[in-house]
Amino acid sequence: MNGMVSLVLEVLGITLPIFAVIAVGYLIRRKKIIGDAGVQALNKIAYNIGLPALILVSIAQYDLSEIFNAPILGVIYSAYLVFVGLIFLGIHFSKQSDRIKGAFMVSSFRCNMAFIGFPIIIAAYSSLALAKASLVVAFLTPLNITLTVLLFKIYNRKQEGIRLGRMLRDLALDPLILAAVAGIILSYVNFDMPHALYRVLDIFSSMVVGLALLAIGASFRFFHVKSNIKILAVISAAKLLVMPAVAFLMAEYVFKIDIMDRNVVVLLFSMPLAVAAYIMAKQYRSDADLVSSALIITTIISCLSISAWLLLLRII
Repeated sequence: MNGMVSLVLEVLGITLPIFAVIAVGYLIRRKKIIGDAGVQALNKIAYNIGLPALILVSIAQYDLSEIFNAPILGVIYSAYLVFVGLIFLGIHFSKQSDRIKGAFMVSSFRCNMAFIGFPIIIAAYSSLALAKASLVVAFLTPLNITLTVLLFKIYNRKQEGIRLGRMLRDLALDPLILAAVAGIILSYVNFDMPHALYRVLDIFSSMVVGLALLAIGASFRFFHVKSNIKILAVISAAKLLVMPAVAFLMAEYVFKIDIMDRNVVVLLFSMPLAVAAYIMAKQYRSDADLVSSALIITTIISCLSISAWLLLLRII
């Protein structure tokens, strides 16, 4: 009994500080310490500078053979596609409007693997686990962006056609993908990074966790939550329980990857909705209010659900 209590306290010691910083982000926005421009700046700094530095340093410090395991790709892609297929079957034939269908699907599968996932991985496991998580995010980012654009376009017929060239350009220039590719190359050739360069990247990567978490909290808007509460409950259950469960089944019973790889994948798939989904919902004129509400609710509930998954993964 004492062992279980200690384990629960250990898990809460990992998750609660993360969500405490998110709560501070909400409070500083509520107190008008920062406004819309400040929130956008926090997101841009974190996504374009801090996270790429964190990914590059995390991957480059290890030999590629230590962090890359081909079966992980089978787990993440199969779990992803199985889950998206289930969500599609569940919502496509419903009586909801097309805009709600698109917003529902994207809100169900887009995970905040970088802004919340990385801090959780750092706190729960080693730097090796973070390097593995960085590769997972790099391999999933193109699929995430492409599927998000397709769904928003398909379920919003007033939108113009898909600009394939622009989408491919955005993917090729995505800071997280570029950082991961650079890290993989440096890792493969065993590049010995100069100490001065490492220190610069380390400073940027050290600041990103706080900035990213503050930006999430500062992005919260509670205006439309009550009007969407039923559909938000379904989105939250799908995202925070079903999606990581599918990943766990694929990792444990289909591909049978090792425990650390399994834990990294399952935790990343248990993350709440990504802020980027809300930004893209506004850009493609989907139901941004629903996506915004899903961002808030899944983030709040994930404080408990991520703790539960961490506890389960330590027991199994």
